[in-house]
Amino acid sequence: MKSGTILFLALSTALIYSCSSSKKTTKAVESSSPKPAAPVVSAKPDNGIYEPGQEELTAIQGQFNDATLAQLKEGHVIYAQGACVNCHGAKNIYKRSTASWKEIIDDMAQRAKISASQKDAVYKYVLAIKATQAK
Repeated sequence: MKSGTILFLALSTALIYSCSSSKKTTKAVESSSPKPAAPVVSAKPDNGIYEPGQEELTAIQGQFNDATLAQLKEGHVIYAQGACVNCHGAKNIYKRSTASWKEIIDDMAQRAKISASQKDAVYKYVLAIKATQAK
């Protein structure tokens, strides 16, 4: 009977050791392998007024291959913090058609007394935002 008890205890101990050993290994493997990060998707504001990035530059370069990110950013500053907001506030870019923006910017540039290059920057900024507008 003693040898049966000893054998039982030995097998039980071996079984417990092997179970706890595999659990530790599994945890170590799980914790050492990093989980893939979810892609960061930043929502664009409903009014279309935000600082342009590479997506907007790529979109507008199809129409104006000389456009630069610095130019788009200048247009953003003039539109969102400069001449436009000084008089009436920045208007929702998405609410007007691409075709109407040419007339609006031509008219407002004279009133705001901005240079031709500043007007061009605002125009390209607005069209770049419109080009990446969610459908």
